Amino acid sequence: MPSELLHLPPLYTLVGLYRLVTDPSIRKPVLDKVKHASVRGIVVAGIYTVVSWNTLDWFVRHFLVDGSGGIFAFLKHGKAGLTQDGAEGVVRVGLWKLGVDVNVVLYTHLLILLPQLSSILRFFVYKNLKLARSRAYALTVSSRGKPHEFWSQGYIEEWAEPPRSRSGELDRNGRRVRADTQWISWLLWWPTQLVLRKYLFLPLSPTLPLLAPLLTSFLRAITTGEYLHQPYFDMKGMDNDEIWKWVEERKWAYRAFGFAAALLERMPIVGLFLSISNRIGAAMWAFDLEKRQHLFANNILHPLQPSQVGFYGMGRVDDLGVDIQKAEDEIDKKFSKKKVSRGGGDGDGGDEAILEIRGQGLGAGEKGREKVL
Repeated sequence: MPSELLHLPPLYTLVGLYRLVTDPSIRKPVLDKVKHASVRGIVVAGIYTVVSWNTLDWFVRHFLVDGSGGIFAFLKHGKAGLTQDGAEGVVRVGLWKLGVDVNVVLYTHLLILLPQLSSILRFFVYKNLKLARSRAYALTVSSRGKPHEFWSQGYIEEWAEPPRSRSGELDRNGRRVRADTQWISWLLWWPTQLVLRKYLFLPLSPTLPLLAPLLTSFLRAITTGEYLHQPYFDMKGMDNDEIWKWVEERKWAYRAFGFAAALLERMPIVGLFLSISNRIGAAMWAFDLEKRQHLFANNILHPLQPSQVGFYGMGRVDDLGVDIQKAEDEIDKKFSKKKVSRGGGDGDGGDEAILEIRGQGLGAGEKGREKVL
């Protein structure tokens, strides 16, 4: 990928989606893993929608949008809820001129139904989806055609004055806990999310529940970005202090990428499958970051002074004094000449995969780690 893309981290989520859609060498083996389970889940979700529609419609009309006591009763717009003769009102959903009038019963119905359908589909694809995510990452890395030596050079410091880790609490994996982790975890706790969406945001404005994923994704941003690069850190053999330092130096890059990835995964139903493309995007970003690491390892680039690090912690493409693209092409040629045999050594094995992900891949909102072997 062009070096300039490193300075636009959220675009890697679109790169991942593009490769998933257009690259059959990745798309077919990945989607084959979830195809049959997805069909079963969609069928069950469709049956559930038909069977529960009237019941949920009755619940919405009598308990949520009833003009006398429903959650829209005090909006004072004069259009929300049900009128005295039972006619349905509308709510304005959206911001400013982009807003549209939507039937209040249908809107509330869908706010409740779509997360339920996502949960049903998730139940059927959960196990295979985790494997598909891991497969997507492994196939993307292997498609770059680089040997193990390219990925395993270890941590190379890119800052002349790197951040110093402060003493503090460690999690169960031995990582440093950031100062804001506790209150963010409380806000992301599912009962808190339920109260905020259904009993605070929705009564205040019909648009706020649609904006809730923005807040949640912002809070998850840096942990999501760091989590999606865990396989990369494992390949490099980085310890917990090096991971902390790496992410701290690029914290706004990881926040930007993590926000975009978490927001895509928060979308009902399709977010389950976008979590696969997020893995591909994370692998593509890791590849570009590793090419940059080789530039520092070979003294083509030198550690950045504090005035050079920039917003994303990686300086600017046009102020480093070298032709970055030309230097990266040389690195690419150097390692592309090496072929990897089935046994993992140098040889004429050609297109064999250079790594294998064992275990189950996890999504941005799930606990646990992956191990790349």
